[in-house]
Amino acid sequence: MADEKRYQVFVSSTYTDLADERAAVIQAILRMDHLPAGMEMFPSADESQWELIEQVIDQSDYYVVVVAGRYGSIIDAEGISYTEKEYDYAVDSGIPVLGFVHKNPGQIAAEHTDLDKEAQDLLDKFREKVKSRPVNFFESPAELGGLVVTSLMQAIKKKPGVGWVRGDKAMTVETEKEFLDLRKELEKARKAQAEAESSLVEDTSKLAQGDDLTVVPYRIKWWVPSERKRYYRDIDVSITWDTLFAALGAILVDEASVQQTRKRCDNELSHHIDAEDLESVPEQATDVETVLFNESWETIEFQLRALGLIDTGVKKRGVQDTNKYLRLTEKGLRHLAILRAIKRPESSPAE
Repeated sequence: MADEKRYQVFVSSTYTDLADERAAVIQAILRMDHLPAGMEMFPSADESQWELIEQVIDQSDYYVVVVAGRYGSIIDAEGISYTEKEYDYAVDSGIPVLGFVHKNPGQIAAEHTDLDKEAQDLLDKFREKVKSRPVNFFESPAELGGLVVTSLMQAIKKKPGVGWVRGDKAMTVETEKEFLDLRKELEKARKAQAEAESSLVEDTSKLAQGDDLTVVPYRIKWWVPSERKRYYRDIDVSITWDTLFAALGAILVDEASVQQTRKRCDNELSHHIDAEDLESVPEQATDVETVLFNESWETIEFQLRALGLIDTGVKKRGVQDTNKYLRLTEKGLRHLAILRAIKRPESSPAE
């Protein structure tokens, strides 16, 4: 390949019944000079199995799921298989997902299918979930390998991942010097821009702020073990802008990634869910999660930017760090200090 970048592709499926299919997928990825990743390739670690799976998926550029005749081992606490949980995690993480579903499930050999009725029902639901997004259908390992090649090529063209580069190809001495010079120039430009921006006084009087309430679209998800079914409820969370900013500002004093800030925002909103909405979650529910929608987070981020409280981070970081960072502005730091400072008790009226 002319491009020196290699992409990591996580391969998710049941194992023993799809050994030939997994081999075809892995060979297809290797032929493209990319890096397949799957749990059979990793030794045991101190972390729990799911923590390791999360780490590997987070490090992957693309996610491939293959669905055929078996549902897979069920996680007792959640009532779903590792394959389905991997799929849900990849979708929620925003990683490009490439789905491949067997064209004729009824023709799969009996020893490669689930005979248990409950497992069959779970597989049918999972198959429909995967098919709710664009998928390819296959009948043989060879056909599957070819489909993976074409689908991965299209995904890379449409949405290039971060990828990996060999250490000896990543940066020569000359390139590194040019890069450092450019970073110095960029740093000067950022400082000049920051000084220019600080000299501007924006009128934010017409913007929602302070004790003004904002209503944030939000979602609660949970699993009911007795029904072996997952539910969700879309709700609205009311919170003031100062309450939200006070929670986020604390981690932005020394800059924080957008992902960290969004997680803190999600956590703060979860503490302001209306009691009536919380009561909709049954007592027997497990695996209760909250979801801060992308649009809700973007609205919050840009409102705080418009108010002049936060801005893009400016600290120098390693070349391999591709995260986006946020920081407090001088105005934001002053406002946060007022919000978080301990107030003096109001004195009693003079007699």
